Amino acid sequence: MTELSNPARSRALLIGAHSFTDPDLEPLPAVARNLDRLAELLRDPSVWGLDASHLSVLAEPDRDQALGEAGRLADEAEDTLLVYYAGHGFVHDLSNELYLALPRTDPRRLYTALRYQDIRELLLGPQVRARRKVVILDCCWSGLALHGAMSATGLGGLSDIGGTFVLTATSETRTALAPPGETYTAFTGELIGALEKGVPEAPPLLTMTTLYRHLYDALVAKGRPTPQQRNGNTAGAIAVARNRHRPPVPGPGPEDAVTSAAEEASVDPPPVDSPSAEEPPVDPPPVDAPSDEEPSVDAPSVEEPSVEEPPVEKPSDEDSSARGPRVRLPGPRRRRTVVMASALVVAALGSLPAALNLIGGDGSDADAKAKSNLTVTIGVIAPLSGDLVSLGRGIRDSADLAVKKANADNVAPGVTFKIRALDDKGDPATGRRKATELVADRSAVGVVGPLNGSVAQAMQKTFHDAHLIQISPSNSAPALTLGDGWQQGTFARPYNTYFRTVANDTAQAPAAARYLYVKSKRRKAFVIDDKQTYGASLAQSFKKAFGEEGGAIVGEAHVDAGRRDFSTQVSQAVNAGADVVYYGGLYDAAGPLSKQLHAASSGVLLAGGDGIFADTYATVAGDGADGDICIVGGAVPGSLPSAETFIKDYKAAGYNSSYSSYGGYAYDATSALIQAFKSLHVDPSDTVPSAKRESLRAAVQNVDFDGVMGKVGFDANGDAVSQAVTVYRLSGGAWKAVQA
Repeated sequence: MTELSNPARSRALLIGAHSFTDPDLEPLPAVARNLDRLAELLRDPSVWGLDASHLSVLAEPDRDQALGEAGRLADEAEDTLLVYYAGHGFVHDLSNELYLALPRTDPRRLYTALRYQDIRELLLGPQVRARRKVVILDCCWSGLALHGAMSATGLGGLSDIGGTFVLTATSETRTALAPPGETYTAFTGELIGALEKGVPEAPPLLTMTTLYRHLYDALVAKGRPTPQQRNGNTAGAIAVARNRHRPPVPGPGPEDAVTSAAEEASVDPPPVDSPSAEEPPVDPPPVDAPSDEEPSVDAPSVEEPSVEEPPVEKPSDEDSSARGPRVRLPGPRRRRTVVMASALVVAALGSLPAALNLIGGDGSDADAKAKSNLTVTIGVIAPLSGDLVSLGRGIRDSADLAVKKANADNVAPGVTFKIRALDDKGDPATGRRKATELVADRSAVGVVGPLNGSVAQAMQKTFHDAHLIQISPSNSAPALTLGDGWQQGTFARPYNTYFRTVANDTAQAPAAARYLYVKSKRRKAFVIDDKQTYGASLAQSFKKAFGEEGGAIVGEAHVDAGRRDFSTQVSQAVNAGADVVYYGGLYDAAGPLSKQLHAASSGVLLAGGDGIFADTYATVAGDGADGDICIVGGAVPGSLPSAETFIKDYKAAGYNSSYSSYGGYAYDATSALIQAFKSLHVDPSDTVPSAKRESLRAAVQNVDFDGVMGKVGFDANGDAVSQAVTVYRLSGGAWKAVQA
């Protein structure tokens, strides 16, 4: 289901150029009217309801003004950033890039125009907080934003980012249109009409998919240039307007009007026998159903951006009567430009309502009887490629084992559980996109993962807004369950859909400090973290705990997660007299750090959290690493009698990867989701569950059973009821428990 983008957290910028100092550029009075009417509609509460202070209109700006205002609004927008440009479009003869005309643009010197690539780079900047982006280009040659010269490095690349929708008035080879005597330009006129009058037989909210279909039908029927689109992930469900064609929905106010994003994604394409010979781009598979090419749980998933590639259109003589005034440009191509506009509209997917069904269908009795068996998906999000693949695959395969056992034991009669594994690559932005994919999968009842705390932080709100449960088998950052004020003793659970089966850093770091100070007699610590949520949180906790034990922090450093050369930090630690270096981060970096540290000083230990607990750590760190320690939240399956069956079954299943550090916790997390679902699915003859995702959240909160790693249950913050930790010491190239 979809929700109107939040106008209070959104910003919009309308840019236009309708008069020009160069005599070869035709004035475009329709562009000025475009801006005025669009601004009125976007402010109208019956359409979107943007506050006047959140909407900026630049009717005749220069380049610096346009980029400066776009940058300012990009800094402010959190939900939706909308930027609309209207004017002449140009194509550079050498670079084949798209340029947007401004009042003082000289078409023979395109550096005087607004380079589209500059806007793209601004939108991709790290300061932009808008979660979803939609780009609408209403100008000649606007299809260049979808493919061609700009596809790899231009706005086509932008649409590979989750939640981005690109809509253009024409293909890369065609001009746009400003019909004489009409109030608005052709493309924007149809867009304005859809916002003013609504779209018949469309849902209460106009998503980008709905708008595109409507514009396509209307423009092709009139023999006008065919719009194109390209989108990533669930971007087609982005909504920035209410549908005025529908009567008011009784009950909840307009802010709560909802429609199914899955239905939007599966709208039939315009018929191929439409009045024009041109066909719309082919849509990608609906995002609420796994593709036939989705990888099995035995192989990492390969990320494929959900993108629509518009057909390449060739100009023909029959189009000439529909074109506006021609402008002769320098260079061998002699491209013609006319009217029109580019429009950048950048938007965000709103949160998905609580009423999202777990399974497809409308939940009616007829729908229930039509299904002979219920398939329930449990998502797994973890790094299935890259440096952390061994941990990620252990999580995936352990979750798969739990599902196979539940199916074999017929835990929920009439229900078949399955795993849908997605590769987050250990990257927060990728993880957020994968979370959006699972939210749109209506068969998904919960998610196991992710591995990394920074990835969890990026996806928590996405799952929360959709009432979809996530249970991490590895995250230990306290803020994920306790809130940002946890270090000051203020606990406030940020998202009640987030749980974890391992102890958080409030248990790990003190255990490390106690062991190092009391047992290992270390007094001076140098602390390094990888600037990620997990590593930074662990380092902060350790510094506090080590100081409370009586130790001294003699220095600290913050490094990028990808760093493998620690010569500077090692030198600082040794020169400061440290007898232990505490690293907040993961094994792929900790191994090289340990090797370099022991080469510089054999008497210094390296210590860390459960992120360095991996077999490959000892291999990379080398023989000199004996004595290094790490703290593992809970325990390792091999040390627990309760895990004996799990280990035996895992080996018998023939998985290619080890269950690794978090396999047992992933198994328990999956089992918790299955048991919670079973408790709600009480009627074996009913193949469509009556429970909603919110009901499942409450059921997960109340689970209580003996699992592979011990007691499984969650406190009021979503933390595991068992906060036990184990100290492991590297000896003879292997981690060995020395203290529980």
